[in-house]
This record gives sequence, structure tokens and C-alpha cells, in this order.
Amino acid sequence: MMEIKLEDISRNDIGSTIYDLAIFSIGYELRCTHLPSILNKANINTSIILSYQENQGCKNRAISSKFYNSEWPNAAYIEQEHSETEKLYKYLVDFTKKCVHIGVKPKILIDYTSMSRNWYSAILNYFLRFSEIESELYLSYSSAIYPEDHEYLDFELGELRVIPGCEGTSITKKKKAAIFMLGFDRVGPQSFYNLLEPDISYGVIASPGAKPNYDEIALSINKQFIEHQIKDDNRLIKLPISSVSFTFENLCQIVSPLRDEYNISIIPFGPKPHILASIIVGLYYKNVSCIYSEYKRSKIFSIVASGEVVSTKVTTLKIPPM
Repeated sequence: MMEIKLEDISRNDIGSTIYDLAIFSIGYELRCTHLPSILNKANINTSIILSYQENQGCKNRAISSKFYNSEWPNAAYIEQEHSETEKLYKYLVDFTKKCVHIGVKPKILIDYTSMSRNWYSAILNYFLRFSEIESELYLSYSSAIYPEDHEYLDFELGELRVIPGCEGTSITKKKKAAIFMLGFDRVGPQSFYNLLEPDISYGVIASPGAKPNYDEIALSINKQFIEHQIKDDNRLIKLPISSVSFTFENLCQIVSPLRDEYNISIIPFGPKPHILASIIVGLYYKNVSCIYSEYKRSKIFSIVASGEVVSTKVTTLKIPPM
């Protein structure tokens, strides 16, 4: 495991950095083209585009694919299922070998706006745990304008999954703790609570969130869960969507005093910058797991970018031998 340094960076930092590699994703939301549409291609030496094998006929995906084919014709393309990472890992291994050969500490841009959790956690897992070289990872997320349509909040929970690299430890502690990232899901938190039966629970609400009244909506939706399962106001924490480093630090402050006695599970229902912070915590602490359930929606919505970009720099540093 590398030592890591997290810092929030500006949109200007993202736009002015010269990258050895940029990783984008063609998703089902139109905002997946926002960041690559404002970047200077001359600042990127190599780029790869990840795309989903599922839902090939999606209209939004077709529009996004046309953009990438037109604007990024020289990029390498990796098509895979949302849970598949083998092709991605192979690419990263080959890329790292080239960096070692020429003696480069790579700077890598990761636009995780439309990536599956498996994809961006796989990238982090590789560079934090398995890569033989230090690197600078620039992770960027384009915020969205969400529809007011009540159907957008109408979804079903799918299979229970563990985020790759965040499986926790096989060593069983006597107690269990759970940290719930509370979003717009009325059923999910209680379902996971019933499954885990934690001895102690914490809740995290995004505030400020992606929209002016985000925290009010999330608090209203999760009101009963907070009253019955979080109970103590000191265990309900509001953290800004705009700062992954601040969210990471606060999660570490929760985890650190618990890790000797508790197996800890983080259940990240969103938003994505909070999920990113959770994944990094799960990779960093051995007995912290990150578990989630995939959402099943009745239809795909046209989600466009708001113009706001949340960006984080993760610097990996080799731990010197004792």
C-alpha cells in the first residue's frame, strides 16, 4: 500500500495540467462529455475511453459516443461490462511498464463522472496497492442538473455487491459499525441495516449538495432511519460534495477509534465524490469494507452537466523500507 496525499484542486488546475494518461467513460448521462469538451487535447499524451457493453441502444449513449468518436478519434477504446475490470487492469499494467522504462512519474486524469464504481475503484486499487511506481491521480466529477420528475427517485435495489479492493479483512472483530451515506433512497439504508445489524451506526449527508436544497431532501427522505438507527445527532455528519479531502478526513476520524474493536462497513449511496472518499478509506484501512446495491430504474433520464466540477488530486508515495 502506498502512502497517499489528498487535496482538493480547482477547475483551473485540472485544465492546466499536462497528463501522461487520461481516462474517460461513455455513460448513459450526457454530462459524461462535459469535462473532455472543455479540456485542451494538447495537454494529454494518451487517452482511453471506457464504454459499457450493456444498453447499447441507449439514445444518450449514442450521442456521447458520437462526441468521443468525433472529438477524441485517437483514443484507445475499452468496451466491457460495468462489473468487468480485466481489460482495464491489463491496460494499466502495460502503461505502468512503459512509465518504468522511461523513468516517468505519471500524471493521470480520471473523469469518473459516468464510470461504474468498479471501474474507478479498480484504477485506485491498482495505483494505491499494486503499482510499482509513484503517481499523481487527478480525479474529476462533473456535477449534474437533476430532473424534478418524481420518477427519477423511483428505483429498485439490485444485487448486494462489494466494491473491489474494499472487501475488508477476514479477521472478525466482536463488534460491527456501519457508516451510511444517505441520499435519496427511502429503502436502501434500512435494508442494509437489517442485513448488517451494526452495534453502532453513523450517517453522512451531503451539505452543500448538488442542488440548493439537497440536504433538506435527503434529511426528509431519511428522517425515520435517522431517528431510529442513527439516534445520536453527533453521529449524523454533514459534509460538502465539493471536498473529497474533507470527507476523507472526517471518515478517517470516525474509523480510526473504531478499527481495533469493530469490523466497519461503509454503505455509500452517494453522491459520487462521497463514494470516492469512501473507496479511498476502504482501500486504506484493512478492516473497512464498502458495500452497495445497484439501482434499477424504469427508464434512463437525460442528465446534463451543471458546469460545476469537483476535482481531487491523489498523490501516491512509496513507503520507505524500515
